[in-house]
Amino acid sequence: MRTPMLVLALAFVPSTVAASPNVSIVTGGAALASFEQVSDDGCVTTLGEIAVVKTRHGNGELADGLYVVGSTEDTCAGTGNGFAGYADGVFQVIGLSYARFTGDIVVPSYSGGEAVTVELDLRWWGYGAIHRERNWFHDDTVIEFSYTAYRDATTSGTFTLDGAPVTVTSARIGRQASGTITN
Repeated sequence: MRTPMLVLALAFVPSTVAASPNVSIVTGGAALASFEQVSDDGCVTTLGEIAVVKTRHGNGELADGLYVVGSTEDTCAGTGNGFAGYADGVFQVIGLSYARFTGDIVVPSYSGGEAVTVELDLRWWGYGAIHRERNWFHDDTVIEFSYTAYRDATTSGTFTLDGAPVTVTSARIGRQASGTITN
């Protein structure tokens, strides 16, 4: 079961820069990873996603850093916990080739459960085909466009949740440029 791609949607709204009163341009890159952790007794499963967001312009809607979202389900006890948060850290996102994040975050629960601690020293290495998407819309008052590129990635390094190792189930590096022009 995969968690929603909320983090992916958040990761590609990283920065807005006004080129003129009627033009806004959005640019940025992100390294994404889905993760899973299963307790030794098989009762507790945690699924989630992380995104390392790097903007090109400092005036964005999202801050540069690590975004975490996930949920834990204890099938033996019949309980669950959802969590989401953001943290600064030491990181790089270099095109579609490489990304790295080093840092940790105590991620608060949004469902009344316990906070979780994520510790990362993780690298993403882009590989394979680059996928590109282009979209645009035009009417009498607005032009909207977006250009997205992404590729799969492998990861290496350390990733723990509450001190226990996490398995990265999929990873990707992406970048986007988009904008709106209004009359």
